[in-house]
Amino acid sequence: ALQSVLAQTLPPAEIMVVDDGSTDDTAAVARAYSNVRCIHQRNSGLASARNAGAAHTTGDHVVFLDADDRLKPDALAIGVRELVAHPACALVWGRCVRIDQHGIQLPTVPPPPVAGDAYEVLLCNNFIWTPAVAMFRRSVCGPLMRFNPGVDAAADYELYLRLVRHFPIHGHTGVVAEYRMHGASMSSNASLMLASTMEVLRAQRPHLARRRAYARAYAHGRRTWQFHYGEQLLRQIEEQGHDRRRWREVAAMIAVLARYYPRGLAGHLARRVLPGGDHPRGSHPSGGARRGPAAKTLRRPVDGGTTATQGVGEPESDLVS
Repeated sequence: ALQSVLAQTLPPAEIMVVDDGSTDDTAAVARAYSNVRCIHQRNSGLASARNAGAAHTTGDHVVFLDADDRLKPDALAIGVRELVAHPACALVWGRCVRIDQHGIQLPTVPPPPVAGDAYEVLLCNNFIWTPAVAMFRRSVCGPLMRFNPGVDAAADYELYLRLVRHFPIHGHTGVVAEYRMHGASMSSNASLMLASTMEVLRAQRPHLARRRAYARAYAHGRRTWQFHYGEQLLRQIEEQGHDRRRWREVAAMIAVLARYYPRGLAGHLARRVLPGGDHPRGSHPSGGARRGPAAKTLRRPVDGGTTATQGVGEPESDLVS
């Protein structure tokens, strides 16, 4: 991550590394560069690390870069260009490509543009895949630019929803980051992601009365996240349930499903208990593939766009401004 910041065609005014209780040589690596500052804190989570980085910097244009991800060389230049072109926006966001744990690029389907009311679209899905693709304007959204540690795994999603209710944002088609996918990442923890994301959506209920479309988008979003992370948990239960050593973990997964995806859990039990109920995961007993928005919209099917809209774990984190 740090090397990709240092390689920017537009050099950053500040580079802040937050050592969130890591056990590696984060501090030593940061000290090797005269233009990089590093602060240390007890392990408090990703949201807290991002907040600490923001509090110790002063630049107006801010990018949050997680330790596993990388910026493309023109990322800062593109972000500044887009913010200058859209002076009222609290943030601009672009696209990313997925990479594996070795840095090899993975297939990444170009997303459709985000059009219309950004809050409505965000209720359905988080189209800002990773914070690295976003550049914030502190002078516009500074008082609200805080990640909520209470939903650490989905704190970025909560922040976008909160910001877009007050300020316009703008999406562009520039590829500005590489988003690393691996089994140890927070986003791979289906139980944590389901609980955090559903709590983020639940907190939106007081704002749904503003427009009738918001209630529909909220319901769509609930189904989307429930299906995506809930079905992952059900598969894990199937895989691990026969191992007595994993029963405690399986019980914890069942508890999460009972609270956040009860219909999916009930359907799973019915398929296993009722005669003739052993149907393939993700299909209906009546036959045919499961249909509807939950089946065809996964965790991050949309990233980026071209329309400005009005409305609205890892050991360390880098902050660039």
